[in-house]
Amino acid sequence: MSPDTAATLAALEQHLDRTPCNIELIRPSYPDFDDVRACYVKREVIPLAIARPQTISDVWVLVRYCVANNVDFVIRSGGHDCAGRSQVHNALTIDMRDIKYLRVSRDQKTAIVGGGIIFRDLARILDERGLITPVGTVASVGYVGWATLGGYGPFSTSHGLGVDQIVGAKIVNAKGKLVEASDELLKGIRGGGGIFGVIVELTIKVYSLKEILTSLLVFESSDLKTTWTTYFNGYEKLAAEQPVPGALQLQLFGIELPNLGKVFAVGATWADADHEEGKKWINKIASLGNCLVNKPEPRSVAAHCEFNERFLTYGSYGRGYTLNVKKYTPKTAEILAKYTASLPGGGIAISLHMLRAPEPNEHSVFGSRVEHHMIELVTTTPVKDLETKGAEWAHELMRDLRENDAENVMESAYVSLLGDDDSDYRKIYGAHFDTLVALKKKYDPDNVFKYAVPRLFT
Repeated sequence: MSPDTAATLAALEQHLDRTPCNIELIRPSYPDFDDVRACYVKREVIPLAIARPQTISDVWVLVRYCVANNVDFVIRSGGHDCAGRSQVHNALTIDMRDIKYLRVSRDQKTAIVGGGIIFRDLARILDERGLITPVGTVASVGYVGWATLGGYGPFSTSHGLGVDQIVGAKIVNAKGKLVEASDELLKGIRGGGGIFGVIVELTIKVYSLKEILTSLLVFESSDLKTTWTTYFNGYEKLAAEQPVPGALQLQLFGIELPNLGKVFAVGATWADADHEEGKKWINKIASLGNCLVNKPEPRSVAAHCEFNERFLTYGSYGRGYTLNVKKYTPKTAEILAKYTASLPGGGIAISLHMLRAPEPNEHSVFGSRVEHHMIELVTTTPVKDLETKGAEWAHELMRDLRENDAENVMESAYVSLLGDDDSDYRKIYGAHFDTLVALKKKYDPDNVFKYAVPRLFT
């Protein structure tokens, strides 16, 4: 630690000692420092220290001090940013994960959640009340970051994106003041995330549902091009013949599985209480090819998130990539089959998130409000030697799609899965870009929250 850094940390410690607060400050020299700072994506950066506020007032203590004393800081909720952007060298990490309360309203239509709650705790508490709210699929993901930047997941079609569940917010702004978000500011938060201040609390919609129905459909994949193409063609035919229920969410995978090798698979989720109808629809999807595995089973949302958590390695190398396509096309199927066959290993995979019949919402700045498929290239891996190879594979796949299925590739993409070097914010936010920039200039004119995503000004 340099003398300047040591002096900065010492001054912060002295301030916290003199200030009534409950902030746990974890120094780099502490034995638990590496465990606490661990994120999904591994970055060789060392923060100044990790501050873990216990209350909202603790947050404004930290923000006021950092602003007044020119101390760089970054906010961490879950720590799953695909490009590791919640990790900044020599900056103070404000780790929100201890602010994880949840209060359900009397009418059980909304809930108030703390700014550091992760899917695991959110889903578990709602499960106990027979309630759900849209979340993603991995238990350790931070809810606020996921929801405010878009929030794709198994409920995207049945209940809407994460961003559409937000009905209220409280932030600590650049002056260290607690502010209840106005309608204008809420619009920016819905899609613009924490660029206006530290989101310390959200009010979100909740729904009555005890369990979802899930199944991983694994298809015979000795000829991957035929398997992908047959499924695409079959699904398009099925959707043309009868409306696909909103309760059915389908996530497609090009993935390598033990004992099966590189395969095409579909994660099917049914978000409705009528599980018999759900089984019928999942079986219809299974019939779109030679399905080798299909075991629909009811699960709580919390159990579903915990099940998927097992497939992740905290401290993985690399980063994620993404682009959006308008629809299934024969060329898309051909390209995705080609790159399924050339998966580098180490857990690297292709994932397609479907957004069907999205509701228009002029009360958010989220850009992709048309039916589309968000292609997620999971190029994070616990195998360091595959980091470069995974990135090269992803860039080749995206280049192949842009060159050979150009009319199907959308300009907008999912900001959560992009990095600073490949984010064109005007294209990502489309017609809302100028609104987002104007709100940023109004509510954070000095760019105090410069490390928040999207990083509009560098």
